[in-house]
Amino acid sequence: MFNGKRLSGWMALAVFATVGGAMVATDPAFAKTDVDKLTISGEIRERYEIRTDASFRSVANGAGQSVKGNESVGSHRLRVGIGYDLTPDVAFFAQISDARYFGSEGAATGAGAAAVSTQNNNSNGIDLHQGYIQLKNVLVPGLSLKAGRQEIIFGDHRLFGNFGWSQIGNAFDGVRLTHSAQQANVDLFWARIVDPTAVAAGAAGQPAILFPGSAAAGAQSSNTQDVYGAYVTLKPVKNWTIEPYFFMLADHRALVTAGAISSILTAQSQGQSRNFFGGRINGKQGGLDFTYEGNYQFGSIASQCTRSQTAAACGTFDGTNTSAAGTGAGQDARINAHQHAVKTGYTFGAVPMKPRLGFEFNYASGDKCANGAGTVNGCEQGKSHFNTADNLYPTNHFHMGYMDLMSWKNMVNYQVMFDVKPSPVSKLQFNYIIHRLANTADNWYRAGQVAYATSRVTNQEASLGQELDVHYWHTFKEKFKFEIGYGHFFTGKYLENSANAATNGTSGASTLNGTAFTAGTQSTLVDQNWGYVMGSILF
Repeated sequence: MFNGKRLSGWMALAVFATVGGAMVATDPAFAKTDVDKLTISGEIRERYEIRTDASFRSVANGAGQSVKGNESVGSHRLRVGIGYDLTPDVAFFAQISDARYFGSEGAATGAGAAAVSTQNNNSNGIDLHQGYIQLKNVLVPGLSLKAGRQEIIFGDHRLFGNFGWSQIGNAFDGVRLTHSAQQANVDLFWARIVDPTAVAAGAAGQPAILFPGSAAAGAQSSNTQDVYGAYVTLKPVKNWTIEPYFFMLADHRALVTAGAISSILTAQSQGQSRNFFGGRINGKQGGLDFTYEGNYQFGSIASQCTRSQTAAACGTFDGTNTSAAGTGAGQDARINAHQHAVKTGYTFGAVPMKPRLGFEFNYASGDKCANGAGTVNGCEQGKSHFNTADNLYPTNHFHMGYMDLMSWKNMVNYQVMFDVKPSPVSKLQFNYIIHRLANTADNWYRAGQVAYATSRVTNQEASLGQELDVHYWHTFKEKFKFEIGYGHFFTGKYLENSANAATNGTSGASTLNGTAFTAGTQSTLVDQNWGYVMGSILF
């Protein structure tokens, strides 16, 4: 299919390569490039996914027929990276990524599994995934500086991860300062997640002038989202680390944009200053492995009354706002949330195939007033605190269930894991997970931190269901990695009550994926299935 925008992009790349080649040929500085210091890396990954009964057949279409919500999609990711060590202490790295689903020339326009390209701002699937300079041994030995677009990973990816399962993945524009020593590592970083400067001062569709020196310049400092952090890794004994951390999410974006009112329940919502004070303990002794991570979240956030343009929303989360709806004084509600995770297991190293048996527990707080005041949820009028935890920028895929039905937000789950290694380059793994809500009046949030099901204010059922995952990984010829997996979700009482005509309206959820549950569909309620096959080559 002809695409003028894509053709112009390739022509520009050709011109750049031609000019660059001429510079290399004529400029002595370029001519001295040492190819031994040049590193070229790449990855190509192809994946096919299928999910059946995403709606559990609990909603009906206009003809009164239950909706299956089946979806299947093929997608791919291509990444090419170039690194160069100018000196032992000065280096740069750039990585281009192309992510799209099969049959798409541009970004995905659908939802669910098909939406693998929607986060690419240029709308053609191609983006700069990483691009940074790195300075080592700055001022003192062991101190390094990395500036530019980069992946940021801490601990088990629970709050900061590269989200490698996604064909796009996570990357951050920021600066990271790291000091590495024998007994401890210290990381300090700042990253900008949202900056509207590129369009705030320019004409429609045109870039703005940086620091334009007019009133529009204020948009850069007053309409942004930044995250700051300090992460310390203490190494008191061999194979064990203690990792205290502090993160701060500072969001100064407008609460109402183009008439759309932001929600306090949105992940990393507008109008908040949220602090994360926590830590992680990780270690291994013989065949035993153990990890604990937990944090307390505090700060302030704009209440729903402050965000709203009508008085109807001022019954809950109205914080200290006593004025008319939408005219309150900024971040008027207090944040009071927490998260905990424990993961442990034992590997029988002397047994053939080295089996491992493990257990994992995850908890994240929710809020009893998430969907308004009710007769049984104890939500008082004038509530001035908000208790739903935020998951920041994680890799939830391998923690909360491979089916991606849960995030570290208003949840409790218990997980049993068992795996064996038939060969040094293969692994077979089984996971069984019990999913529950931490607060029955708050929502069920999927791995992407959006509400999968909106709970009724009168709901008192916490059992979402159980999940069984089976996965197999194998590496062929050192460079080709093959994966195949299957997941089955067994519906729980929460969904059954949502679809039951007798309890619909009082228990369970009111909507699933934004569509209202259909009363009386309990007889058609079915479990959900998911599967995938994926191959990747890395060099």
